[in-house]
Amino acid sequence: MTNFHTETLLRLVDSFPALPATVNKVIAVTSNPESSAHDLMKAILPDQSMCATILKIANSAFFGIPNSVSTIEKAVVVLGFDEIRDVVIGKAVFSSFQKLNRDNRNNIKIFWEHSFTCGLAAKIIASHLGQPKSELFVAGLIHDIGKLAMLSATPQDYASFLEPAEPGAFGSTSREKETFAITHDQIGMRLLKRWHFPESLVVAIGYHHQPQAAPNQPVYPLIVQLADILSLIHCRPEKLTSEEVRAILHDLLPDVLQNWKENSLPGELEDIYSWYLELIDSRQRDGAVIDILTSP
Repeated sequence: MTNFHTETLLRLVDSFPALPATVNKVIAVTSNPESSAHDLMKAILPDQSMCATILKIANSAFFGIPNSVSTIEKAVVVLGFDEIRDVVIGKAVFSSFQKLNRDNRNNIKIFWEHSFTCGLAAKIIASHLGQPKSELFVAGLIHDIGKLAMLSATPQDYASFLEPAEPGAFGSTSREKETFAITHDQIGMRLLKRWHFPESLVVAIGYHHQPQAAPNQPVYPLIVQLADILSLIHCRPEKLTSEEVRAILHDLLPDVLQNWKENSLPGELEDIYSWYLELIDSRQRDGAVIDILTSP
């Protein structure tokens, strides 16, 4: 290991292009308690591509809205500030790595499948814990964004690291550390800070492999860590029986659930298995969302 990789990665992150102006405006508006619905509409309307994305997702099964959402004005009222912000952030992150989609099509497709499924799992867990569902969906969706930044910096060296881990190795970043002297969660946190993302997302991404080390807001990293496990199980190429899934959860979750108890989060093995079953249904029902997010 030389310092070349680390220096290259850090230079890339520090020089990464800023997100589109729409994203920065939406983040600024939604973080200001004095902002109005009119302020949010003004931030979104000039970006017709983003408007189209919001309307498509608003009318998908993802939000379960019974009536058609035909205008951005209605979307802002029906969805609310946080949900609009989270759709904008999710779309912007996908769009920022479009070139990687072209150059590494198969690996990137597998990467986004795992990431999207992790987002759905985080949303399900959040709904049972009374946590913000939309924000945790985004946290799960972008939890491994540091991997894309590392692939951008050293495509030949990092390509093999992009493959999803086995569920039993979900918490291991040791190979990255040995090769690059830095890990994807650290890179992801640095990138999100540069993009001025909400602190809750920065912490969720930066500590999803070690939530017990989070300086504050450990609940988000704990949820994303568990969602990561459920996604890795779901995305395995071979179909697992219910007994096999239960066995994997039984082996992996004791330490995770101990951290949950220490942070006063409810959850037992049977609860988590039922969340996994919900994830199977959600992935079938909400699959259109990933196509919307990944479209040019």
